[in-house]
Amino acid sequence: MTKILVTGSKGFIGKQVVEHLKSSDIISDSIDSKRVDLKNIEEVMKLNKSDIVIHLGGKTIKGLEWNEYFYNNVIGTLNILEYCIKKNIKKMIFVSSYVYGNPKYSPIDEKHPILPHNAYTRSKYLAEQLCEFFAKNSDLNVIILRPFNIFGKTLPKGFLISNLLKSIKTNEKITIVNKNSRRDFLHVDDLTDVILKIKDYDCKFEIFNIGSGKSYSFNEIIEKIEKIKKIKLNVQYEEDKENFIEDIVADISKLKNKIKWNPMISFDEGLQKCK
Repeated sequence: MTKILVTGSKGFIGKQVVEHLKSSDIISDSIDSKRVDLKNIEEVMKLNKSDIVIHLGGKTIKGLEWNEYFYNNVIGTLNILEYCIKKNIKKMIFVSSYVYGNPKYSPIDEKHPILPHNAYTRSKYLAEQLCEFFAKNSDLNVIILRPFNIFGKTLPKGFLISNLLKSIKTNEKITIVNKNSRRDFLHVDDLTDVILKIKDYDCKFEIFNIGSGKSYSFNEIIEKIEKIKKIKLNVQYEEDKENFIEDIVADISKLKNKIKWNPMISFDEGLQKCK
């Protein structure tokens, strides 16, 4: 039976992945930052051997000092890669992030220029480069996933949808900057489905965008939540032309073609699940 190690198992995505792996009768070991410090190579090397590593560990919280992103996301990934080589593991799936910055065209495919726009996305791209180097210079096979905007019931605070849902309970005023900006949202269950399918995909090194292939404006999202919750949100609108990014939508044709995957949960259904 396949043994899978999941890093970041207590995170928003990690919890879902571990739950699905266990329900599928796949033996899974899972670690989080409280159990194993990924920055500590000695701790990482003590982990038991697995067949596949799903690497979700790292820092995603907004507002951290830039060095925290690099120490955790880059050094942590390097140590996991070293672990894979030392333990003779054949496959690693690295869940990265949106790394394209202000898009030059849309929908955005995997060949789009990489334009990291903050310390977090820069750290994720540096981690990707390490993955590519190891894949091309060892027996380790690596798949990189680039999710766009993932949402779900346990989405942490600090994100648009979680902030809007929280404001329903607190009646807190939410400031929406550039209400006509559009983003591609995918429910976390669909992302988990991709991860479970792609672990069986055979390749040396591949990168895949993950999204719904559709985008919604911030204003549309507010209207949908108000309709579902039957409530009027306390929203204040502001414009920021300097940092305005009009539309971000994923080209998911590569993912569809390679693993025959399609999103199953519509945006409206996903919002309903967030109740």
